[in-house]
Amino acid sequence: MKPVNQDTKARYDDMPYSSYAYQYSAPEQLATVASLFGLPSGQVATARVLELGCGSGGNLIPFALRHPQARAVGVDISRVQIDEGKASIDRLALDNASLIEADLLDLDPASLGEFDYIIAHGLYSWVPPEVQDAILALVSRCLAPEGVAYVSYNTYPGWKTKEIVRDAMLMHGGAQPTVDEQVGYGRSMLNFLKQTALKGGLTAAAVDECLPSIMNGPVDYVAHEYLAPHNRPCYFYEFVQRTGQHGLAYLGEAQPSTMLPSNYSQELSQQLYGALGGDQVRVEQYLDFAVSRVFRQTLLVHAKRAETLNWELDRKTLHAMHFAANLAPVDGSIRLDGQMQDFIAPPNTASISASLSGLKQAIDALARAWPGTVTREAMIRHAALTQGENDPVPPEVLSEAVDELCERLALRGMAQVRLAPVEAVGPSDQPVVDPSVRRQVAALLPGRKHVANVWHDSIEVTDIDRLLVPLMDGSLDRGGLVAAAAAAMREGRLAASAPAAADIDSQAATGVEEMLHRLAGSALLVRSGGQ
Repeated sequence: MKPVNQDTKARYDDMPYSSYAYQYSAPEQLATVASLFGLPSGQVATARVLELGCGSGGNLIPFALRHPQARAVGVDISRVQIDEGKASIDRLALDNASLIEADLLDLDPASLGEFDYIIAHGLYSWVPPEVQDAILALVSRCLAPEGVAYVSYNTYPGWKTKEIVRDAMLMHGGAQPTVDEQVGYGRSMLNFLKQTALKGGLTAAAVDECLPSIMNGPVDYVAHEYLAPHNRPCYFYEFVQRTGQHGLAYLGEAQPSTMLPSNYSQELSQQLYGALGGDQVRVEQYLDFAVSRVFRQTLLVHAKRAETLNWELDRKTLHAMHFAANLAPVDGSIRLDGQMQDFIAPPNTASISASLSGLKQAIDALARAWPGTVTREAMIRHAALTQGENDPVPPEVLSEAVDELCERLALRGMAQVRLAPVEAVGPSDQPVVDPSVRRQVAALLPGRKHVANVWHDSIEVTDIDRLLVPLMDGSLDRGGLVAAAAAAMREGRLAASAPAAADIDSQAATGVEEMLHRLAGSALLVRSGGQ
């Protein structure tokens, strides 16, 4: 191992970083964004996927579970985290995932082979410059000709403010012998600054911005984000320049909505595009200054492939895609009266307005399918059948209106978009949990609380979930689930707030209903055929 990485390895062995699924790093998301910008990538279901800095596999293993014909390989420098991940793979009996303990400075890219998708989440900014170069060199060498890579990193100018807090915490606690003590001293420094920093000053603003996440966040997050030996933010344009030195080019952001100045203000959009034209990298760098961006999730492709890249979305590319959005009218319920209504999808604060009855019913089709997906064609069919006679929309007008709706949903970040359908349903009489989730829950170690759903979101698991989700293959109806929960309460395997038998039955019934609605809202329930 290279001496430059010994402190990194020691720190992650001493304080492993919680390993979760990150939705925007999912290969399904990367493939969708690449297609949006006219550069289709490899088939996700059979893809080879590499994750650098994989930790214990929390972001990689769920992908392997969802796609048994794919191949997933993870690399990390921490033996502790790799051993934990390997144990998870063994418990899950996965034969399409493997984890490798390795220093990226020692790793021969040729030994890994070629991959359709490469992920480096939470790695690039937290290693020395020579390791950053090794990451980009490995991506360039191992990325398939039509592959897509994801790299997340901290950015300036937003991190300029956060560096005040990091520097103060490191000065006060960085020399402490254990990571726990470093975090404790760092938090005490933040409390001191909260009480003493001059109001209205830069330090006070920095403390106010960072205080909630540092005081309330997990110890491992604070230790690695604010107190790690390396945290090297950069400007977006610098990152793009550096990737170019390795034969790579900018494709876009894993969240395309963050690329567009118009999503922040029309005035900002007009000024930036008016001054900078079609130079997307410069537009986004100026945008970063305007919004003080602190973090990016950037997608890369081989430079030669980017020669045909066009950031102007062709609506026809959306015709074959699948959309999920939980849009609801702000003023109560849909009115088919030709009057304007605003629709919003919490927690997103952006809204979409519609007056055409047919367009409102297309939005209704999305709401009915949520948290599953619906196609453009299905939206049009539902709208045509349900728009009513008071405000009928001609087919060609309806088609164009739905096309505009799909574009706005995709580019404003108000919908989740995929190339393949996502099946998710509400509670039924014999509810079925996604089989990959059942396996994840059954394999959870004590103290672990998160699994990944079909959207690759990290979902927290409760005690009743641990008990019942592994049983939910469709063989038990609601009554069976209630009986299983009640039995567990009586036997002390599931907490009950009251000991009386009648109360336990009532608690179990309430707990099961609450669980089913929560599982449905988290996209964990599927149709019985989804087994």
